[in-house]
Amino acid sequence: MERKIKLIHPAFDYLFYLVVCLSLVFAVFVSILYPNVILEQGLSHRIFYLHVPVAWVALYGPLLSFLFSFVYLIRKDLLWDRLAFTANQLAFVFALGVLFSGPIWAYSAWGVPWDKTDARLQSFFILCISLLSYFIFRYLVPSRKKKATISAYLSLLCAVSAILTWGAIRWIENPGNHPGSVLGKGGMDSDMKQTMWLGVIAYHFLFLFLFLLSNRNEKIQEMRSILRSKLN
Repeated sequence: MERKIKLIHPAFDYLFYLVVCLSLVFAVFVSILYPNVILEQGLSHRIFYLHVPVAWVALYGPLLSFLFSFVYLIRKDLLWDRLAFTANQLAFVFALGVLFSGPIWAYSAWGVPWDKTDARLQSFFILCISLLSYFIFRYLVPSRKKKATISAYLSLLCAVSAILTWGAIRWIENPGNHPGSVLGKGGMDSDMKQTMWLGVIAYHFLFLFLFLLSNRNEKIQEMRSILRSKLN
């Protein structure tokens, strides 16, 4: 049985939407105007300030989904299954953003849009395939409770794929053209670091905003399905 959820006052929504919009606009303008240009890459390196924050969110999503799925397996409350599904939905969207922005950056910087030896790029592709399999199996199972149970175990697969993607650069000696971890030794100039963290905060706000919006939509769809079944 699913628990009842208290509605949040609309004023909170409007305030949060405003924060998301302002932070994203500010982060984009700062990434274009503030940090110095890397001579080896030119203006193409500014994709970095979108690519990295989006990649971080794409990796957090499956881990959150697995956490929610684990709670579902213990409590059998469909609320947690819906939260897990929402987290994987957004992880897939952000992972696609990584796959699109990465080749653009790579082609501009190194002349190679898709390097088969690039461990991080290939691992993100595998993550997308894992998430896609999650949605396919979820769609094919008609029973709501069986769907939630199978999805919970598939969330483990997606979480493992996310962890392997995170470790691709750190654990593989020659990861390809992809640069090393931005938090590794050597680091970045202060202007680049400040811009990157601003982007990280802004895109995490975006993730939270989309998470709340998508979760509410899933809740509405479930309520409609229940009403249709009762009417029929």
